Amino acid sequence: MSSDFRFSGYKRRIARTFVRTVVPRWSDFDTDLTEDTLNGFEHTVRHYPPFIRFGMGLMLLFLEFGGPITLTGLIPFSFLSADDAERRLHRLMHHRIPVVRNIPKLLIIVCSLWAYSRPDVERRLGAARRPWRQRRKAFRAQLLSIDEDRSLPAVPEALEGTELTTPQDYLYFGEDRAERQAP
Repeated sequence: MSSDFRFSGYKRRIARTFVRTVVPRWSDFDTDLTEDTLNGFEHTVRHYPPFIRFGMGLMLLFLEFGGPITLTGLIPFSFLSADDAERRLHRLMHHRIPVVRNIPKLLIIVCSLWAYSRPDVERRLGAARRPWRQRRKAFRAQLLSIDEDRSLPAVPEALEGTELTTPQDYLYFGEDRAERQAP
């Protein structure tokens, strides 16, 4: 896929506001995750096929200007404060039309993959997966070393004869095939 894809101009502003709204904003967590998560969000979208990248841009534009259409507000999304933007996302996710509900949900999923898989956020949530991954890799290596001494079972014999079917025989069906195989 394209390695130079980036949200630019107005779409980047919408994406930044969206990411700012979705990233964790805890009172005892002082790290600003917006730019880092926005870069990760773009990285994920960069590896999508072109028509999906185009669709993600359209979803951001719908998020920006869809307020009057979905009756969730008149002000464009990128002009809202973080709390107002969160309320609008919540209203969109509970909209009565399923397509409208799915747009913010998809965007939130892609964004959350980057925001909540950071080591500092994992530690804050009490789910330190980095040490767990190292232990899992060590256990896997141990299992592989045990398996090295095991001999493999013999390869089973063919159920039919050992002769191969020729392409000419393969292309004939039914009675034609029986006539061709008869001596």
